[in-house]
Amino acid sequence: MKVQMNVLNTPRASQLGQAKPAGHDFQSHLREALNEVNILQQEGDVALAQLLTGDIEFHDAMIIAEKANLALQLTMAIRTKLLEAYQEIMRMQV
Repeated sequence: MKVQMNVLNTPRASQLGQAKPAGHDFQSHLREALNEVNILQQEGDVALAQLLTGDIEFHDAMIIAEKANLALQLTMAIRTKLLEAYQEIMRMQV
């Protein structure tokens, strides 16, 4: 659905009324980011199994595991900040 806004005839104002392309909303970006973190976690599990069977070197397994750990920590930090922002908005009086 395309909405036309004729408040001003500037290029910026005309862009405001345009519908965004499909797949570029916050929900899809969030889903993609969480899928990437999930993939990193799964790769860490596979690396651990390969380490136990001797198919991968220790330092390679640790690098993969640390990548997964950092991605999870970043995800949790972002989640915490989003919850704090939401709680702050809910405390605002209108």
